[in-house]
Amino acid sequence: MTTQPNFADVTVRKQTLAEQVAAAVGDAILAGTWQEGDALPTEPELGEQFGVSRAVIRDAVRLLMARGLVEVRHGKGMFVTPVQNEAFGDALLLALRRMQATAWDVEEFERMLMKKAIAAASRRATPDDVARLQTALDAYLDALAQDVAAVRKQADPTVPPAVYRGFAAFWEALFGAAANPLLTLLARPIMRLHSLRNWEGPAFDDAELLDAERRLLQPLVDAIAAHDEDAAGTAVARLFQLPEPAEDAMRRTPVGDVVQITGVSIHKGSDT
Repeated sequence: MTTQPNFADVTVRKQTLAEQVAAAVGDAILAGTWQEGDALPTEPELGEQFGVSRAVIRDAVRLLMARGLVEVRHGKGMFVTPVQNEAFGDALLLALRRMQATAWDVEEFERMLMKKAIAAASRRATPDDVARLQTALDAYLDALAQDVAAVRKQADPTVPPAVYRGFAAFWEALFGAAANPLLTLLARPIMRLHSLRNWEGPAFDDAELLDAERRLLQPLVDAIAAHDEDAAGTAVARLFQLPEPAEDAMRRTPVGDVVQITGVSIHKGSDT
């Protein structure tokens, strides 16, 4: 006979009014009633709808902010946060720093994850996915062409953010083509962990760099478009092929810090 649990000693804590309001609003956001970027009702409006004071609403808002569901913009109101909240990536980075993780640990994880993601993308990508990939790649290369010096020294704070936004958009499109919500959610936090790399090697020609970057990334898009899993695997392997000095530098660099790579040019070892 199965022993029945005894709940006699269990204390059930009643939710406060603020917790009840936060739960109701949070459930509405999760159900899609309010979408990313939507403005929520004002504090007085919410107070009237729930029949509670503004103090209760303010406490509920704080709870929602702690969950990463809403953000308050001064003078504008309360808005639903993006699904890929920066706080997630920041928390992950902090946890890895406390574990003494290195840039190489992130690189190794990226390799494992990308192999699976690209394999899935090569099987599942729709024509719209491929179009987004190509558009994102072209936009990234266009941004890079505007300031190719950004890749010469990625640690330079004057590097136009368009270059990084462009690559991040391409990266997210790759993960999105795998048609797996968890992979899509992980794309931006992983980019947040990706350490900048300062290559201090022989000079390279600007046009040559741009051509090398396209030859590195275009085959990946082409393989996904052709649903060729083998070709996609080969393209991923080339993408993560690094010269030995780069790997050594990553193993010595804490995650999140700039990796200083000396004695070798960017893309050396990456091209056939």
